Amino acid sequence: MTIVDASPTKRFFVSMLTRDIALIDAILDLLDNCIDGILRKHKGVLNNNRPYEGYWAKIIATPELFSIIDNCGGIPKDIAEKSAFRLGRVDGELDSDLPTVGMYGIGMKRALFKMGKRSVVRSQHNGEAYDVKITPEWLSDDNSWQLQLQSTDDNLLQDGTYIIVTDLYEPIQVEFDLKQSDFLEDLEKEIARLFALIIKKGFTVYLNDMQVKPVSLDILYSSDFTISGIQPYAFRTIYSDVEIDVIVGFYRQLATVEEVDQDTDLPRVEVKAGWTVVCNDRIVVYQDRSIVTGWGLGNVPHYHPQFRTIAGVVQFTSNNSNNLPLRTTKRGIEMQSPTYLLALQYMQEGVKKFTYFTNKWKGREQETFIDFKQTEPQYAIQVVKAIPEERWQKVKRSDVEAKRFIPELPMPPKNDEKIRISFFRLSKEVEILGEFFFDDQNASPSEIGNHCFNDALAKAKAQ
Repeated sequence: MTIVDASPTKRFFVSMLTRDIALIDAILDLLDNCIDGILRKHKGVLNNNRPYEGYWAKIIATPELFSIIDNCGGIPKDIAEKSAFRLGRVDGELDSDLPTVGMYGIGMKRALFKMGKRSVVRSQHNGEAYDVKITPEWLSDDNSWQLQLQSTDDNLLQDGTYIIVTDLYEPIQVEFDLKQSDFLEDLEKEIARLFALIIKKGFTVYLNDMQVKPVSLDILYSSDFTISGIQPYAFRTIYSDVEIDVIVGFYRQLATVEEVDQDTDLPRVEVKAGWTVVCNDRIVVYQDRSIVTGWGLGNVPHYHPQFRTIAGVVQFTSNNSNNLPLRTTKRGIEMQSPTYLLALQYMQEGVKKFTYFTNKWKGREQETFIDFKQTEPQYAIQVVKAIPEERWQKVKRSDVEAKRFIPELPMPPKNDEKIRISFFRLSKEVEILGEFFFDDQNASPSEIGNHCFNDALAKAKAQ
């Protein structure tokens, strides 16, 4: 009998491992590992509103090198020896009691292989530091899959992990060069989005010595839930060991007719509408306004600039990351996930409340502004927690126990229905009327139109 060599080559293995992941996702994986380190350190028990206070990660990315250092507890030496550097997760039950997002145990290695030929991982746990090096020689040697772990006296200031990658591949050097690429700007935006919740809870991220500021996920609400007014819709349940929180409402007052008629993609106009999806505190979909989050699906209208003030957050939390509706890249949603399909029903139910409200007040948005003045912005999930228990309604389902809060939004009087009047005129003619009526050629078209209508109406009633 002849033995046939069927072992993989490292070149092929590394190439396939890194082929389908973008550089930005590889780096974000390393930040995910920092957060997972905090969770392991505290055994998943993070109860207060700022559980990540005092923890940080610092990224340096230049054409010469990439590095990331954190103070998130480090990798225990026995874990490093047995599994942390394996190309794939050895123990499928590892972290099964923690709300992480790691699933396959390849994130760190894939990121290192993606960026360069030479890497050093220094980690310190309980004051004990060690180095693991990946060299070009190791990457090209198909006969050796083991790495050397060496203890070191060159300790970090705090328990954590310090990774440095050199001999960067040429495309990576270009991406890290501010003169040749916008990559670092895009990376900052992605960190601000993906880790917005974690940063709000105290974690600090630096990119090339600049602190990253999180995006806003605020919803307007009134603290008095006993009266009708501008309040969000909310839904809560637990399904397949996943806690689901859905909340949708307005993040600002209604858009006026003029705003809707304007080009909403103008840089000066900041639109925060759409759905943001969160898995274990990581934002995996941000301000989506497509069919992925229910817009234009079933009897929910397609997104339109008229709905640009509607925003929602759906949050999934589980100690078993395999139950999350999450793609393997940890960015994006697995739409066929039963957990996500359950949440989607109530995301659609909620958003319809606010598209209906917006349609009913179309053309008379300013009349609602007094209701909006009774509200204040608050982080979406905090609003869910602020809803009094007696205001929740049980949802009749056979598969799960669930509850929802349906707001009583103010509606226009039925006997006082208004219609919109809209037409176009030359801008020069509009400027003439602005100067004539208001001594201001820059007066808004709606002001001029209102004045003309009221003037004509007064004359008609006087006949």
